[in-house]
Amino acid sequence: MINSRDWQRDVRDALRKENWSLSGPNRVVKVLPHGSNAVTALGGYITVVSSLLGKTPQQIESALGLPRGYLATGARIYRFTRLPMAHEYEYELTALYPGGLAFNPAHGNPAYPPGHRAIHQWRIKQGIQIPVDPDNYQDLSPGQRFPYVWVA
Repeated sequence: MINSRDWQRDVRDALRKENWSLSGPNRVVKVLPHGSNAVTALGGYITVVSSLLGKTPQQIESALGLPRGYLATGARIYRFTRLPMAHEYEYELTALYPGGLAFNPAHGNPAYPPGHRAIHQWRIKQGIQIPVDPDNYQDLSPGQRFPYVWVA
């Protein structure tokens, strides 16, 4: 809202309900480069699996606005074992807005170009990590498409 006070924004954020799940197309996921060591918890930017379906690592890189070559060796996609709690994350708009801000080449980080306007992104707050399944991640080789069977 225009002229909205900070407290009004805080109330809206507190009442916000994310359409997340631990299975299906709204499953919360984290994308890392292929070959990363298996981990048990992650932070940083997250999205939902429906944003990745049918895409190759290169297409995922572009859609999420990741640095060029970040997924050149492929991608590893992790499932979270619990949903982030409201106090653990911030909504960062869509991938079109790197860091939740309108992209401006003069002021933005050129390593993080705008991504796709329809892919929502959230950022786990600094110092917080959410548990992921260290055994059931999806590895994608370059050119391999993210499989629909992983949604279930």
